[in-house]
Amino acid sequence: TFYRTGVLGEQMMLEKQKDYFATRYSLIPDSQLDFESIKGISKETKFMNWLTSFEAEKKKELYYRGTNYTLYCKQLSDDCFLMSFAKELQETIGEKTDEGIHDTLINNYKKCTILIQTQNQWMLIEKSSDISNGIESQKNLIANVISKLLESKNLCFELGIMTEKNNFWTYVSTNKDCLTDIDITLSSPNFLGGIKSVSEFLHKTKDIYNNTSVDIHLKNKEGHLIIDPENDFLQDVVRYTSSGCGKWKIKTTTDKTGCSSSDNPYIIQLPENVAQLKDSDQKHISSALSHMKRIDPECKKE
Repeated sequence: TFYRTGVLGEQMMLEKQKDYFATRYSLIPDSQLDFESIKGISKETKFMNWLTSFEAEKKKELYYRGTNYTLYCKQLSDDCFLMSFAKELQETIGEKTDEGIHDTLINNYKKCTILIQTQNQWMLIEKSSDISNGIESQKNLIANVISKLLESKNLCFELGIMTEKNNFWTYVSTNKDCLTDIDITLSSPNFLGGIKSVSEFLHKTKDIYNNTSVDIHLKNKEGHLIIDPENDFLQDVVRYTSSGCGKWKIKTTTDKTGCSSSDNPYIIQLPENVAQLKDSDQKHISSALSHMKRIDPECKKE
């Protein structure tokens, strides 16, 4: 499903557009109390302090699994930031010599832009095959790098793709006589405290195990899984994961590939050079966030 922010008329049509997929971030504190936590500093304030620290530090760098990453971040308003996520790649260029063309390795950075809104914990991430193949792996890479950079604050950082919860129920209804597997991952209690049944369940497991997420796997090899759309807890689980605080995947006897929450993310389009932050770019960003407020059922009212 594609959602376009086409409110700025012809000017937007003239600029090349890039797809951004919508995610929600989760901040999960470690049970080990650090000095800031003892002082009563919340996980949200810790993350905000991390974002605002870019102004003085200019950039943050990390060597992760054999690759260098560099992050830049600008504050646009009280709750809005624009981040550039860059990955170092090695490329081969041909250099002319007296003996012929000599292959030389050079370091080259590829980047994607990320629009962050802290009130609703949104991250709109520019799709980029240069960063990773597929939005699920791109999302996971960005989450892992940011989580590593937040370790000093005793925070675990996770990202979940935001999708329409009806995608789950439509697929279940269409394939109700051949459901073999349903996998659900729930991020530990965070933004969606209003979904009480799931939040209470996750608080109990977090208090006991200090886990960052919970996986639920339902399986029936014959395809006879019973998934009741009237089950209140399951309704809450699907609402919770579809809102970006986890993920779900379904398989059937007739469709081994299945359907997942990452198949149909909310898509927002922004100009290719939105990071230049021209006046028109600021308007596009404002329009994109206004659109997110309309399509996100868990959006906090101002």
